[in-house]
Amino acid sequence: MSHIACIISMIAMCSALLSACSPAPEVNSNYDVDALHFSGERALELETEFVTQFPHRDSGQPNNQLAAEWLTAQFTDLGLECSIDEWEVINYSRPVGLNNVVCVLAGKSDEQILITAHHDQSPDTIQGADNDGSGVAILLHLAEVFSSETKPYYTLVFLSSDGEEYGMLGTRRYISTHPDKKRIIAGITLDNLGNYFYNDLECVPNGQFRRYGPIWLLLTAQEAARKAGDLWVPKIRAPVFQMLDQAVPISFMDQGPVVAAGVPALGFAGLQPAEFNETYWEFYHSPLDTIDNQSAEILHQSGRVPEALIRELLAKDEFPKESGPYLYLENGGQVLRGLHLWLIFIGFVGLFFATAYFKGGTLNADKVTSWINALPHFLSLWLPLLGAIVVSYIMVEVGIMDSYDTYPATPKDEPIFNPIWPAVGIFLLSLAVFFYFGRRWAGRYCDRLAGVTAGQINSLAFLVIGLGAVYVLTQNPFSLLFLVPALFWFLIAGRRKLGKLLDIILFLLGGMVVYALIYFFGFGTLRNNFTVLWYLLMMFSIQEISFVSTVVITAIVGAGLSMIVNPPCEE
Repeated sequence: MSHIACIISMIAMCSALLSACSPAPEVNSNYDVDALHFSGERALELETEFVTQFPHRDSGQPNNQLAAEWLTAQFTDLGLECSIDEWEVINYSRPVGLNNVVCVLAGKSDEQILITAHHDQSPDTIQGADNDGSGVAILLHLAEVFSSETKPYYTLVFLSSDGEEYGMLGTRRYISTHPDKKRIIAGITLDNLGNYFYNDLECVPNGQFRRYGPIWLLLTAQEAARKAGDLWVPKIRAPVFQMLDQAVPISFMDQGPVVAAGVPALGFAGLQPAEFNETYWEFYHSPLDTIDNQSAEILHQSGRVPEALIRELLAKDEFPKESGPYLYLENGGQVLRGLHLWLIFIGFVGLFFATAYFKGGTLNADKVTSWINALPHFLSLWLPLLGAIVVSYIMVEVGIMDSYDTYPATPKDEPIFNPIWPAVGIFLLSLAVFFYFGRRWAGRYCDRLAGVTAGQINSLAFLVIGLGAVYVLTQNPFSLLFLVPALFWFLIAGRRKLGKLLDIILFLLGGMVVYALIYFFGFGTLRNNFTVLWYLLMMFSIQEISFVSTVVITAIVGAGLSMIVNPPCEE
């Protein structure tokens, strides 16, 4: 069975399983549309007061604390029970004090619906109107609406979080210290919702590093808005973006830590037509994000949709239970999940092991011997990569590189676009030194390597990739998407002379496709260009990517290198 046959079998299996979708959960709307009372004009009044009274309220600044105190007073005046949770994190290697405002509107049941917006802002803005003065205004007005009515059935928790711009620190703090997360029915996040050019809303279900918001909650949000008759029906991302979102589960909104904790949650964010993409980027995290660009009409839509969802949730007696990865195919109203989806994942992982077994011309016990003989060549290319990452840890500890609690800086911050070149130089120098000594060490095993063929080296490489794929499968199966470009590596044959160039091109094609996936997942929209490589180095250095994951990632890259680099005795 050749590796080409494996690929064909895999494609055939995926095609068959994709037809094994099940119907999406059925959602029936029960809330009273006449009960919707959210006012865009009132929300704009609140936002105007908030952002003009508290500019420059980024985390750790005096106005951030004053904004938290003002919000506490506003919610308290509405009859809610409020508290300010204060704690400290490290950002740009400096301690930063943070303040969460937590306000509770008690219901008949102690089960909770969590509604969140963030009062901090990017340090690159002045008023931070859209991001996230708009969300704070909607949050406060929703509290006005529900506190003026009879006691709701479920308890409503209004959280104005801090540190959102530095990795959703406020919601992560709230959910990690919650005494009983199982009591939270659903979480709703409000962010970037008032710019005059928005023409729709998006449901954002990304978890922070793990999980994805359940489809039942997204469909409930759509149905609640649809029932109102005059509201935008929030969009659910297309399947290809669902795959990317689950492959790299990095949230950019406050629902992320809530989803990661296993609580059903989603975020609402504004969408703009294509002709306003440039305008959105100019406003985003910039001094142009002012109240002058906010619209009462847009806030009306952006506020009434979450109000409709909250009322829908309040009208329900029970809620679906969902878990695991999925793909929602909106056009057909179908969901691919469960056994069928796992068979695709497992089949893809098995493809690497099958290739490892059949490559190299030896089977059974001889196969294990060939792997052992090829091992020094692989180790001399893998361990230097891992060692250079460890050097980045040391650079953080000694202060050459900055330390962060979660994310390295925020979009448009200088640290992202201005690499610390001495740190880059030390990283590259350490990499070169480790490679030099690693290859010299491997040269001691020339007698063992002399009889190893290119096919046997490739066989070991695919065994390593397969083992790495098993780890990925256990952590986040959709991240296997980033091993799809390794299909180019099936064609690497250990060619000599001019043929070596083709092998190198095939190796680079796999790597560049991975880079493109990472870049276009998020960094492309942030105009990070090739400085994304510096951002990735910072992610490794602060161990946002865990050490175990780093071991696996560098092992896979080392396996690819082993297929195009000659054994040390032949160099």
